Amino acid sequence: MTKSYGNTGTPITMDMGGWNIYYREPICGGNRMAFLKESTLIQAVSVFNTLDRTSGFDTPLRIERMDVFGNHTDTWTMDGRYGVPRHINGQVGEPGKKRALLRKHRGPRIFNRSRRSR
Repeated sequence: MTKSYGNTGTPITMDMGGWNIYYREPICGGNRMAFLKESTLIQAVSVFNTLDRTSGFDTPLRIERMDVFGNHTDTWTMDGRYGVPRHINGQVGEPGKKRALLRKHRGPRIFNRSRRSR
């Protein structure tokens, strides 16, 4: 029996997507992207750090997980190459705004607390 990912029945040899790593290149000053086919976030960042074209300078990173169909599933940010990845919403664009907008339109919370008789 072949090993599979979760309950999907997908064999381990099947393509499961990859990682888009966005960074700022210091020589030309432009935004760049690297697509890496690794199994975990940490492996993708370590391969990114060892490539000749992406090493030798410090840059903040934005890392997006892409599934096999090219859909954006999750986003992480890192302050530098060796920083701690922070998971943010999987929304395309500015991920933090959706939650804030939902909170703003919510009315005040009223809790009904019943008193227990003593």
